[in-house]
Amino acid sequence: MARYCPKCGKSDADVAFHGELCMECTKTQIGELPNVQVIICSKCGEVLDKGRKKKETTVQEEATRLLKLKGTDPVYSEDMTSVEYDTPSGRIKRDLLILIRKEQCVVCARSNSQYFEAIIQIRGDDRLKVERMVDILTKRVESRSFIPKIDELKEGIDIYCGSRSEAIAALNAQKLGFQRTEKLAGEKNGKRLYRTTLLVRL
Repeated sequence: MARYCPKCGKSDADVAFHGELCMECTKTQIGELPNVQVIICSKCGEVLDKGRKKKETTVQEEATRLLKLKGTDPVYSEDMTSVEYDTPSGRIKRDLLILIRKEQCVVCARSNSQYFEAIIQIRGDDRLKVERMVDILTKRVESRSFIPKIDELKEGIDIYCGSRSEAIAALNAQKLGFQRTEKLAGEKNGKRLYRTTLLVRL
């Protein structure tokens, strides 16, 4: 037996239905999805917030947040031009426009400028042990920040770190004791800027 849309009168023999209404009337009732803009880093590809800081999320997760589709089990097409999600009337597929804006995140911008906040100084009589520890610390810091340079010196190895907090976190993760000193590096907007040296003796 044919069904007819109570809103427009079209038959299910002529158009697709979604619940009690035809698909077009259902879309009109639910309303259009707004266009959204997602910011990603042009260098590392990470999703950014308005302050150009990295967010631990994907483009799909950020789109879901902006479109307010949490809890609707959204599934995006590969090219992100449509999304299928649950509604009170059932599951529906809608066209989508996601604008991608590319900027450099704070970390990538600073890494290009040789910026650093801390130096980890690894010292020890066993050079091989020193080099192994440098490898471990470097991988840890680079997974969360950046390292503009590493200096190999006669007395040991210095690791320049883009983030003071990540440098300290890397040392704490290895349960390494360190001697901390601060040096005034200048001022910005009336605020004093310090660089931190973290001396480790193996």
